[in-house]
Amino acid sequence: MTLPLTDYQSKYFAHELQRSYANDHVGKLAGLLFDAQVEPKPHQIDAALFALQTPFLPGVILADEVGLGKTIEAGIVIS
Repeated sequence: MTLPLTDYQSKYFAHELQRSYANDHVGKLAGLLFDAQVEPKPHQIDAALFALQTPFLPGVILADEVGLGKTIEAGIVIS
């Protein structure tokens, strides 16, 4: 037997579903960044958007100078 959901729980589940099933890559990225515990830099967001907006490629390579946040970029894409 399941207990009825509170208003707060219903809103939370609705938010999670909306975030998980956003139709566009920018919407998904925005939902992920909202919940993130890191503060990505603009160039990291641009790189993640580029990686997410290339559906015809089997993959992308994240490459730039040392220390510019490729791990954060990859984490955004994987999430």
